[in-house]
Amino acid sequence: MRQAGKTKADKATPEKTGRHVRRSIGGLLKAKRLEQGLTLQELAQRAELSAAFLSQAERGKATPSIVSLINIARALDTDIHYFISPPAAATLVSRADEPRYLELDSPVQYRVMNANIPNQRLGALLMTVPPGIELPAVHRDEGEDLFFILSGEIELDIDGKHFTLGAGDSTHINTQLDHSMRNSGSEEATLLWVGTPALLPPERSDES
Repeated sequence: MRQAGKTKADKATPEKTGRHVRRSIGGLLKAKRLEQGLTLQELAQRAELSAAFLSQAERGKATPSIVSLINIARALDTDIHYFISPPAAATLVSRADEPRYLELDSPVQYRVMNANIPNQRLGALLMTVPPGIELPAVHRDEGEDLFFILSGEIELDIDGKHFTLGAGDSTHINTQLDHSMRNSGSEEATLLWVGTPALLPPERSDES
């Protein structure tokens, strides 16, 4: 969201933030699936997603959400770090002129708002969703999602019910309910997500 006048955050460059450093999720997904000898249908059943969606994701025609990637990673016996490179851990304070973005092959921009603290239970992301982008229906066995719309308009489907949320609106969801979102407007939408459990665990060490 942009206000009149410049801020320190406006001076952040893609090189510093990693905002435009992309990893090909489709290529990584297909390579791991073939490595494990899985068909699209078999992976779809494990990840609780449709085979059609996975096929589109492999070809770069669909946009997986963070939760979708977590489900896919678990189904492939790996974790989310296979698909993304997490930004450097933050201190307790996140500065406007030093934003941290997920390096993710997605038109949706994810700025990480939370720090990595001991026994972390929640995560927070600032999401910028371009017009026309739809994120697939997801659910998690346990947890909560809270979305607060900062700008633009988001269409939400929650357990078969449809809602339109604009700036200042929010929703609090039990993650056992299937929910999806899309930006059907003509402008990008910015929203804050806070939820449990934390979606991005600390990166695993290779040390035994």
